[in-house]
Amino acid sequence: MVRPFVLWLIWQNECTRQRYHIGNLLHDGDKYVFYYEQSRKRRGLFEALENGYQPHLAFRDMGRKYVSNRLFGPFERRLPDRRRPDFLEILRTYGLPRDCTDMDLLRATGGKLATDSYEFVAPIYVSGNHFDFDFYVAGWRYYEGDRVIQYLKVGDEVHFRLEPENRQDSKAVEVLTNKGCKLGYIPAFYSEFMFNLIQNNGRYMARIESIHFEAFPQRKVNISVYGEFLPSYQTQDLDMLHQISLEVI
Repeated sequence: MVRPFVLWLIWQNECTRQRYHIGNLLHDGDKYVFYYEQSRKRRGLFEALENGYQPHLAFRDMGRKYVSNRLFGPFERRLPDRRRPDFLEILRTYGLPRDCTDMDLLRATGGKLATDSYEFVAPIYVSGNHFDFDFYVAGWRYYEGDRVIQYLKVGDEVHFRLEPENRQDSKAVEVLTNKGCKLGYIPAFYSEFMFNLIQNNGRYMARIESIHFEAFPQRKVNISVYGEFLPSYQTQDLDMLHQISLEVI
């Protein structure tokens, strides 16, 4: 089965700065599908609703699966205009080829606008007992990232450290260089997954996938993670992850 191109839609509460996985955008090469994420128990749609989230004006029905032959207008408007004189420079900044798709561009840029609190991110893909995902380091500006970024290289291994005493997030996971410098955190919508995996002795490898020296702090360093579950591993989000990864549009 060819897995569809999937992105998670994230909403951030502007007051608390907490982020929630509230929807999924899928593309199989033919149709685009968007629906709200109602399976996730932690940092999902229902928790977001309890913390002030209101459905997107273009997608008011939270129980509907929206289908389109082209990228939905509200998401397409989040992409840089391909007619811009500096469009090729934008592609170079994100390491994208000229023939990249709209989904490639949405994934690389996050589709962020100054006028709202939405962002697209890569999902956690699960196949059998293996998984992979990538993320931009959260909290970059507050730790040692800018001090050591000149010494980082693509392919460098990084390490994760649990921080259960964190008052903001008991499932927080720190991101450290191989020399122990703290770059920041795994974003919260991934952290419970990795926290539980590490606690259950799951195997993983994490490396620097890309470095963007001139990017905004939240898009400076991208980390790729690959790993596998042990047979005893269980998490409340695992069924949801399988559903997203294997869904056929």
